[in-house]
Amino acid sequence: MQTRPAASRNAASASAHAVFFNEDLLTQELWQWLCRDSKRALRVVSKRMRSLVDVAVEVVASPGSGASANDLQSALLRWPHVVDLTLLNVGSASDLAPLSTATLAGLTSLTVRQARPPAGVQPLAARSLSAFSSKLRATLRVLDLSGCVNLHSIDVVRSCAQLRCLWMPGCVGVSDLSPLASCSQTLEELWMAGDMRVRSLAPLASCSRLRKLDLRGCNELHDQVEDLQLACMQLSDTSSVELEGLVHELQPSIPPNMQTGAAFELALIIKEGSLEAQEAITAAGAIPALVKLLVPESSVHLQEAAAGALGGLAYNHAQNQATIASSGIIPTLVQLLGSESSARVSARALRNLADEHAQNGSTISAAGAVPALVQLLGPNYLPQIQQAAADALSSLSSNHAPNQATIAAAGAIPPLVRLMQNPWWVSTLQYTATTALRNLAADHAHNQAAISAAGAIPVLVGLLASAFSPAVREAAAGALGNLAADHAQNQSAISAAGAIPFLMRLMGPASSAAEQEAAAGVLCSMASGDAQNKSAISAAGAIPVLERLMALEPAGVAARALFNLGFFG
Repeated sequence: MQTRPAASRNAASASAHAVFFNEDLLTQELWQWLCRDSKRALRVVSKRMRSLVDVAVEVVASPGSGASANDLQSALLRWPHVVDLTLLNVGSASDLAPLSTATLAGLTSLTVRQARPPAGVQPLAARSLSAFSSKLRATLRVLDLSGCVNLHSIDVVRSCAQLRCLWMPGCVGVSDLSPLASCSQTLEELWMAGDMRVRSLAPLASCSRLRKLDLRGCNELHDQVEDLQLACMQLSDTSSVELEGLVHELQPSIPPNMQTGAAFELALIIKEGSLEAQEAITAAGAIPALVKLLVPESSVHLQEAAAGALGGLAYNHAQNQATIASSGIIPTLVQLLGSESSARVSARALRNLADEHAQNGSTISAAGAVPALVQLLGPNYLPQIQQAAADALSSLSSNHAPNQATIAAAGAIPPLVRLMQNPWWVSTLQYTATTALRNLAADHAHNQAAISAAGAIPVLVGLLASAFSPAVREAAAGALGNLAADHAQNQSAISAAGAIPFLMRLMGPASSAAEQEAAAGVLCSMASGDAQNKSAISAAGAIPVLERLMALEPAGVAARALFNLGFFG
């Protein structure tokens, strides 16, 4: 659908009031009124049209004209058939005065967002809502009051006989739910997350159709849910409802502090949860909502929270990786690498998007992520940021030859070698740096030579001998194996660095199967075509150890090592 015809744009440029739609669109109830000075907006979108466009066509008030209740009243008189009405940044009772006389016979959804009123202006209060006309209440099915902290009563619902959904998370002043008795036969959803003053769910016992109840933060009410479920047989498990509530709080009309809290909470749930949590949050529509928060207008904290949640949704989830990448958000995540406050969470999101996903790896590299990530490896950054950057580079270089070359050319190898030399208590940083070098060296002769020239081999051998973490020892062995593969100079250098005794110890019964396999892999590569190494490995007693390992996995790397050592004749 063409929402901004050329003729309309031309007319708009010559008019004090820029109108970006034609008369045909007016008849379809697609309309947005916006005053840029006061930043208050009235959005009217029919349910049918909402599925066709992302944003409403807008009418922009002339500069300096301001906005008043009279403007809203005129708009409502002109549009008596409004279906879905959103009032943003409502600061005082007078802002809602036109609703007391409105005759919106078809209104089914009303959203009110509170703003901080100017000094001396009466804030939004209970009477502001109770002034809504009876005709307006008669058809209302959805009422969203999220974040109206000055609201102390929900008396407005007493005449809403058709109300099905009431959103009031953040309405911390509300303490009494008894007005809901008037819509007990229709109410299906009640969202009231936050530290509210409500102490009893008893008024909900008569709401026989209630199926969704969000009580996040209402700790004193959770023990009443079981009794309520006996009265409301359709009431869903609160955990799934809470996810829907969190996703709802990501919507653009929700106050930024609530959006930030919801995004952080989703990220935490994903981190502590499982595939089920990812699936449930994705099904609730979180991805497009989170993507819309990653815009320059959002605060740093909000962008950080959104990036963290998207990174969690992408973790080990191929479909989500593709969906998030297709939203076009990767360049934004790359830009966030430039801010120290958001660099860590952005690097982790890019890492999860690139993990075992070659197309995303190419897209991320093309967006300029590699130089930015390499810069984050520098000594001026916190270890947590360095670790996230190294982890992202590790994912980008895994099984991706173009990225291996790009990362090496960007100067990543020397700082990664330096990061491997961190103290043992920074084992996660040692591990990610070692893993990144392992991936960079895999089947890449140029990088094998460059990593060796940067002094990595003695450091890796040292990790075999002294690393506190088994994962670090395994990664070090893996890196040495990749450096030695089909590279005679590195094979000799690894032997000269004294690796063989430590590899023998790593193949012992005290090591994990993964460590044993990685150590056998290094010996396999070192014995390939190097007579001196073959003799040294055999002399160290490797053959009986490799035989034992081969018995556990006949077709494994131990068998290949024995073959290279000439064990099979």
